[in-house]
Amino acid sequence: MSANPCEADLVLLNGKVLTVDEEFTVAEAVAVKDGRVMAVGSSEEIEKLKGRPTEVIDLEGKTVMPGLYDSHIHVVGTGTALQMINCRTPPMMSIEDMKKAVAEKAGDAKPGEWILGRGWDQAKLAEHRNPSRWDLDETSPDNPVVLTRTCGHLLVANSAALEIGGITKDTPDPLGGKIVRNLEGEPTGMLEEGPAMNLVRRHIPETGIPETMDAIRAAFKALNMVGITSVIDPGNTEDEMVAYQLLREAGELTVRTNMMLRGVQQGDTIDESVRRVESFPMITGMGDDLLRFQGLKLFIDGGIGGRTALLREHYEGDQDDYGLLTLPVEHLQMLVDAANRRGMLAGIHCAGGKAMDIVLEAYRKTDEVKPIKGRRFYLIHAYQPTDENFETCRILGVQVASQPSFLYYLGDSYHENVGDTRSKWLKPHRAWIDQGIMMAAGTDSPVTPYTPFPSLWASIARRTEVKGTQMGTEQCVTREEAIRMYTINGAYLTFEEGAKGSLEPGKHADMVILDRNIMTCPVDDIRDTEVLRTFLGGKTVYKA
Repeated sequence: MSANPCEADLVLLNGKVLTVDEEFTVAEAVAVKDGRVMAVGSSEEIEKLKGRPTEVIDLEGKTVMPGLYDSHIHVVGTGTALQMINCRTPPMMSIEDMKKAVAEKAGDAKPGEWILGRGWDQAKLAEHRNPSRWDLDETSPDNPVVLTRTCGHLLVANSAALEIGGITKDTPDPLGGKIVRNLEGEPTGMLEEGPAMNLVRRHIPETGIPETMDAIRAAFKALNMVGITSVIDPGNTEDEMVAYQLLREAGELTVRTNMMLRGVQQGDTIDESVRRVESFPMITGMGDDLLRFQGLKLFIDGGIGGRTALLREHYEGDQDDYGLLTLPVEHLQMLVDAANRRGMLAGIHCAGGKAMDIVLEAYRKTDEVKPIKGRRFYLIHAYQPTDENFETCRILGVQVASQPSFLYYLGDSYHENVGDTRSKWLKPHRAWIDQGIMMAAGTDSPVTPYTPFPSLWASIARRTEVKGTQMGTEQCVTREEAIRMYTINGAYLTFEEGAKGSLEPGKHADMVILDRNIMTCPVDDIRDTEVLRTFLGGKTVYKA
């Protein structure tokens, strides 16, 4: 590296540099010094900053943009899912395919060893139904099996796993969860939402901090390959935060991470959860450029694909089904108030419209305890806003973390579950922007794949993966808006818009080189964009 303050450490020349500054300037070249952007401009201007030790990259017309920011991704879950049976479609086109994968895994497993998988979506399977305990019993009689739906809000367990969990015909539904039963009252193996799923999951052997570190390493390697340089990891346990800190101290973090505390942990009473928040030793903003603490993560409902999101109107075909409230309203208020008093912002999962109403009312009430405007409290998912919701968000300064990828990967099940009219208003990105409400993008991986460009594309195209269903053309955003959602807007959620999210002098040199110009290529080609090189602070963390 050059010791000369006028010489760059790295220059990228002869390209198209999407700076994502206020004017969305497109430059030709960028210079980096000490891990930060030194200058952007024409190739002629930037070439003058070269010195003998400067690394020079001729872009040959390729596009550079800021490193991508996934504003809602479960990093540990993503790394762990990479080691499970991949139940997505593809590769699994049917329940029969899933059964074969479980049987193959069981053939290599020890008796009693747990077999885990994730990613199925009944709307994409040939049988067009959810798998059951009896499907799995055929493949693995001697091993407990748990397969989690893509949304993470439902799982199917075989009979061995149900027996370990003590679930029988007489087991009552836990508060906030549901044990699905057939007409005879027998559990089908389907468990909806955490309180029910935890009846089985609590028996799966826990992983320790070393295994958690391995999961983070695996996830970060995968994220760097697709151009992600910053994330918000929502809902970490204290042990997961320790794993992050150990990796930070070892110099192994290759993605800038904002951690969020999981507000309700398995087996907690509400009093224990509140005490954890009240005594937690970090507040919003603590940390450094690589590892920071953002705030408290809560969730109060499920997802539309599994019919557990809490809606204002019933699901299609079932007048009694409005979804599930997974956290009592009074408990939500206690936790939000505790976080607010402690100095934390809150980000709350509220997929259905009724859930969003409840969360915004909790924010309104906690604002009376201690003002929250300017502290960037936010909604996660936020599918069905009303005019009143928009107004409340503006008054309180509430932001939104949305996942455009859901429209693509999960949209077919959404369309079935809420119908054509309502599905056009799910994740109304155009409306949020037009209402002047800051919105950032992400994938919620492992709920949907972590690859950012299908998600970025989905906010522009709004089409589903299998059937190509149009999910409301009036809610499409522009390419520039989609890129901002995946860069500078994510930085805004974490109070870091002055440090990253755009390629401007003084900001972190987090950049990616792309194989195409996503501003001018055919729209559908954006989905298949590949990353050729990823830089974190001017250092290469991935090269194709």
